[in-house]
Amino acid sequence: MVRMGLAQLVRQCSPLFRTVVAANGIEALEQINKQRPDLLLTDIRMPKMDGLALCKAIQELQVNFPVVVISGYDDFSYAQKCLTFGVKEYLLKPLTEHELYPVLNKLLVQQDQVKPISFFQIEEWLERVEATIWSADLDALHALLDEWTQSDMLKGIQVQQLDQMMADGLKSVVKKLNSRGLVTFTTQASPVQLNSLTEAMDYLRSEFVYLYHQLFQWRGGNQKSLFEEAKTYIDNNISEELSLEEVAEKMGLAPTYFSYIFKKMTKETFVQYRMKKRIEMAKKLLEMPHYKVVDVGVTIGYQNYPYFTKIFKKMTGCSPTEYRSMLGIK
Repeated sequence: MVRMGLAQLVRQCSPLFRTVVAANGIEALEQINKQRPDLLLTDIRMPKMDGLALCKAIQELQVNFPVVVISGYDDFSYAQKCLTFGVKEYLLKPLTEHELYPVLNKLLVQQDQVKPISFFQIEEWLERVEATIWSADLDALHALLDEWTQSDMLKGIQVQQLDQMMADGLKSVVKKLNSRGLVTFTTQASPVQLNSLTEAMDYLRSEFVYLYHQLFQWRGGNQKSLFEEAKTYIDNNISEELSLEEVAEKMGLAPTYFSYIFKKMTKETFVQYRMKKRIEMAKKLLEMPHYKVVDVGVTIGYQNYPYFTKIFKKMTGCSPTEYRSMLGIK
């Protein structure tokens, strides 16, 4: 009778209000998972799950709506405990419209002022996630997921919206990864239903880490195979104006990290390696009589002939013309 009377009192406050009644905290949580309310009114003493346990469970769900506790116990310790769980108001029975309506109006007005979801901000975050996965930086990936959880990007979102947003966001990241054209990424089976922000973030974290492991497995799971691949890519494009940043991006690594590991693995810098491979190619071309010396420099990526001659002499101790003469080619 008290529940039905309170529901009637709420509806009388405004014809736009719709009420859902639950007999205990467990029933209330079931309703909240189906459809996020704008406001929750709860008693302290209830069977199966009391009001304090309900408030704690709602806080752990990380859903954003105000909670009002109504109790017959004029006990400040209850009020204090409720406030630690994010409860906005603590009202005492018996409750009339004079106590309830001002609280309803205040809290619902505050809900209307909640910052709207920024889809641009979410898209920007997803782009950072994709770049981090491609850079094989697992620590940075977890940091981005923690940043999302701790921010207010999803403040006020309903569970159904969140479910769809997670699915769309995951598809977006997979599409971006696959557009790089080196490996085909797939996702795991989606859960039947996501009931809270915590569940959704746990699911998204597992999917992003799964994508990371697919990349790691494709690269052989070690640095050696990755940098053999990098060297092959440089060798196949030696005549192009390749930069360290371009090769690092192709390999999916941060430029500074790529530079450090490249030197560690090859005992020379990226520039030194590229220069060495170019001169090795120049020697092979100079050994072919039909190749003009000027054309050799252009072929290996040096458009400036004097600069090509300077580099060649620095690396071999003689000029391209002298090298060819040593081979008996005029």
